[in-house]
Amino acid sequence: MTQITVHQAESGKAAVANPFFAKVEKALEAVRRRAFELFEKRGGAPGGELGDWLEAEQELFFVPRAEMTEDDRSFTMTMETPGFESANVEVIALPREILVEAKAEKREKSAAETKCLYRRFELSVPIDARKVHATLDKGQLTIEAPKKLIHTIPVRAVAA
Repeated sequence: MTQITVHQAESGKAAVANPFFAKVEKALEAVRRRAFELFEKRGGAPGGELGDWLEAEQELFFVPRAEMTEDDRSFTMTMETPGFESANVEVIALPREILVEAKAEKREKSAAETKCLYRRFELSVPIDARKVHATLDKGQLTIEAPKKLIHTIPVRAVAA
């Protein structure tokens, strides 16, 4: 089992400064362009935008099978990542989402093929981004994201 470095950002401003986001934004721009090409190809008729986006993602990225579970204390995300090495996997934790990017290069005799993976997990409640932990073991990435504890102050009623 190999540890994966998790980049944390407690706010959107901190995240934008992270070079990981520049790569993600570049990848998303490629998807936007391709989805728009598909939209134009089908005549620009409304109602198929999600299908265009999903098809563009599928053309441009390896989209692995993934699963997310949740309990009272944390979220656990697992995804199949065959052919990806730990050095080429990046995980970034934000208060309400986890992003994963990975690249794998396969060199054949005459050409090189690059496989890109991008996955985003949107979370229903905030997590403690500083405590997110990721490991890669036998082609499976596992990410543990503890929920942020919300401190409550008990309020006592005052008799009138």
